[in-house]
Amino acid sequence: KFPDRIAEVLRERVIDGSYAPGQRLIEAVIAAEFGVSHGPVRDALRLLEQSGLVTILPYRGAQVTELSAEDVKQMYEVREALVGLRARQAARDPCRSALVAEMDAAVAELERLAANPDAGKAYADKAIALNRALNDRIGNPWLRTTLQSLTLQTARYTRLGRSDAQRRVESAQYWRALLEAIRSGQEEQAERIARENSRLRRDLALQALQTQAGAQPVPRRRRA
Repeated sequence: KFPDRIAEVLRERVIDGSYAPGQRLIEAVIAAEFGVSHGPVRDALRLLEQSGLVTILPYRGAQVTELSAEDVKQMYEVREALVGLRARQAARDPCRSALVAEMDAAVAELERLAANPDAGKAYADKAIALNRALNDRIGNPWLRTTLQSLTLQTARYTRLGRSDAQRRVESAQYWRALLEAIRSGQEEQAERIARENSRLRRDLALQALQTQAGAQPVPRRRRA
């Protein structure tokens, strides 16, 4: 479908920063680019509005949703609880061997990318893909749907927070620890690691936002 394909392209542009927060998305320009009428573009923008990436304002049209630092903080607080639950459920799943094998390959790739100081974008892409794969394997449909939406929301901030090579190394270490906890069925350990990693992602995102705004970065959290 045209709206779905257009939405996918626009979604990736929002996530990778090609469209800046607050930027207007003009229907006529997008329609000309894709060679379609305004209808499919309008439908695509509504799809993005449902995921929270775009805000459609009366008489002003669509623009990329712009979140404040407090919005981002609150969003990550919700995400922390949900990824903890996701990790706990994965560790208790008696049929988790397929998930573990998939994660093993993905985490090994993250470790390889983390060792390359110039692979920031590739690392972020892989980490986002791994999060999506984990979401797809969730048995609880309510948890899966909510986390899929949050993953889209946080993806653009994940990229901001992965610009530092040393932080990518730390992130890869977290993923390896989470994988081993899931592999061994340690539910509480898996949840703790997932929540701690989400808090780190939050702090990096907030630091990146504040740096972009010309403010002093927030102090680095000490690991528990």
